Amino acid sequence: MTRSRSLTLEDQRAFGLKVLNGLICLFIPLVGLAAFLNKGPWLGLSLAVAGLAGASLLVSRAGGAAARLTVGVALMGAVSLLVAAFAGAPWQVDMHMAYFAALATLIVFCDWRAIVAGAGTVAVHHLVLSFVLPAAVFPGGGDIGRVLVHAVILVIEAAVLVWAALRILQMFATSTAAVAEAQAARQAAEGATHAVEESRAAEAIAAQERLDLQQSVDQERKAVVEGLATGLDKLAHGVLTYRISQAFTPQYEALRRDFNSAAERLQDALGVISQAATNMSGGAGEISQAADNLSRRTEQQAAGLEETAAALDEVTATVRKSAEGAKEAAEVVARSRLDAQKAGQVVGDAVQAMSEIEKSSEQITQIIGVIDEIAFQTNLLALNAGVEAARAGDAGRGFAVVASEVRALAQRSADAAKEIKGLISASSQQVAQGVGLVGQTGEALQRIVAQVAEIDGLVREIAAGAQEQATGLHEVNTAVNDMDRVTQQNAAMVEETTAASHALASEARLLADSVARFDIGTVGSKATPGRRAA
Repeated sequence: MTRSRSLTLEDQRAFGLKVLNGLICLFIPLVGLAAFLNKGPWLGLSLAVAGLAGASLLVSRAGGAAARLTVGVALMGAVSLLVAAFAGAPWQVDMHMAYFAALATLIVFCDWRAIVAGAGTVAVHHLVLSFVLPAAVFPGGGDIGRVLVHAVILVIEAAVLVWAALRILQMFATSTAAVAEAQAARQAAEGATHAVEESRAAEAIAAQERLDLQQSVDQERKAVVEGLATGLDKLAHGVLTYRISQAFTPQYEALRRDFNSAAERLQDALGVISQAATNMSGGAGEISQAADNLSRRTEQQAAGLEETAAALDEVTATVRKSAEGAKEAAEVVARSRLDAQKAGQVVGDAVQAMSEIEKSSEQITQIIGVIDEIAFQTNLLALNAGVEAARAGDAGRGFAVVASEVRALAQRSADAAKEIKGLISASSQQVAQGVGLVGQTGEALQRIVAQVAEIDGLVREIAAGAQEQATGLHEVNTAVNDMDRVTQQNAAMVEETTAASHALASEARLLADSVARFDIGTVGSKATPGRRAA
């Protein structure tokens, strides 16, 4: 099977060297003909192009990046010589288009360095010859503006070509990797095909061996299946005393021993279960009878606790009322104590008022004494005035009458003062007696206040004791109610236990009936621990 060879980057570059070297060789007659037609130095220009072509061909033999750079410089030099061949002709400016065309052909190398070398060669050529030999570049002499325009265009083209070269390199790298992967996959596929062919041959041999082995295995398996089927059929019918006595092949002998061992263990286990079921049935009956008795006693206890709780509720209510009455009595006694204290304060104020009245009576007595002395002096003065009026004779009669009236007024004032003094004395005695009585009243009220305070303390203690009794009875009542609730719950649980014990007895009987359907032979000594445990 023929396979086409993929084009690699090196193949592309080798092809580019051949094409561009041929293009440089083509410039030899082209430059000579152009120079000859324009009456220029056609031989010298042709030899210069031939020298560039020879150098390019010589370096291209070694290949590599140096060859590509040399070809790029030689190609741009050949174009420059072509432009020089048209020196002075109108077509000289048009020949500058060959620079851009030649620079574009360097993309065949897919190497940005060759493109940069070619663009650099053109730039150096234009910059140098525009000042040294301008006629070899532009007709009519050098023009810096034209040089700059050509340089800008050249730079733009070189940048685009460099970008294109880099993209082509990337595509070549991707393509090379894909080709490598495809070749590796093809080699792997060829190896897999060869392995499949070998495996098919080995499989055909192994198939025959498997067929022979399968026949012998089928015979052994048939004997094993028949023996196990018989044993399982016996187990299905409840015959646990059956054992497989026919020996199997070595690879199935462990299966026969396991079956016989399992049947023996199952027989022993069912024997123990049968004995345990019998013992369980008897124990369940006893538990059921005990649960019935416990249920009846729990119901009686619950009824007694319920009556006790009701009686405690009544006692608690009575004690609570007594505590409330004692509390109200304590409040009444407290108010009475306050009233007695206020009355004591009033009596004290009355005693103080009596003392003030007594002091005022003493002051009035002193004032009356002063009035009495004034009346005495007035009487004495009136007497002296009467004596003087008598001495005066008729001239003093009027004055004697006035003196007589003044003496009579003074006598009346003295008499009134004596009467007032007597009244004040009597009032002072009565006030003193009142002060004594009010003092005795105050002392009696103080004793009453002290006694009321003692009564208040006693009543408070009674109220506190009654409150504590009410609280204690409430707690006792709560505890009894909790006991009643718990007892009711216990009664319900006892009923559930009774029902569960009856159900357990029924299940034990069903278990014994179920075990009785199996043929387990005579229950040996292995059932004895079960009976002792029961």
